[in-house]
Amino acid sequence: MDLNALTRELHAHERPLLLAHLLALGAEDRRLRFEHALSDDGVRRYVEGISSSRDAVFVVTDADLAIVGAAHLARAEEHAQIGMSVLPRNRGRGIGAALLEPCVARARNWGVRVMFMNCLVENVRMMHLARKKGLTIAVSGAEAEAFVGLARADLRSIASEAVAEHVGLFDHAQKAYWLALQGRLPQ
Repeated sequence: MDLNALTRELHAHERPLLLAHLLALGAEDRRLRFEHALSDDGVRRYVEGISSSRDAVFVVTDADLAIVGAAHLARAEEHAQIGMSVLPRNRGRGIGAALLEPCVARARNWGVRVMFMNCLVENVRMMHLARKKGLTIAVSGAEAEAFVGLARADLRSIASEAVAEHVGLFDHAQKAYWLALQGRLPQ
């Protein structure tokens, strides 16, 4: 667990924070994240379409509780798909790798056996992360699909997810307390 990139699950009432994070991505970063150009309205529709009952969103926040990295884990019947973004100024700090860990644990604990992420071949950072974390990459033209077969849930995956979430919540509470002491707690 990287203490510089602690993750926690984002709750449905916090979607405006996710929207602000995704809107902060420049046009090229949005294209790489969504595999095509996406307008502000398209980003809003995407965030509104995240299912609170079927999906999970994990985030890393800065000292001001702004989201600097987010991973959307979308569940289907037999697989899960990850979409991930990290703000440019926060890249190279292990945030992507930190976000991948709770996605793997959650997917396993859901009973999902295959997890994948699609990206453009030119998305060098995602391709590097996928290789680094042992995902198999299949390339077809300008697109790549990275995937990994997942083991069945076990006590370790359940405990790993629970511990990581509690540490992430503690981190969030500490940051919120510090901001409250300074009179800067976000609304």
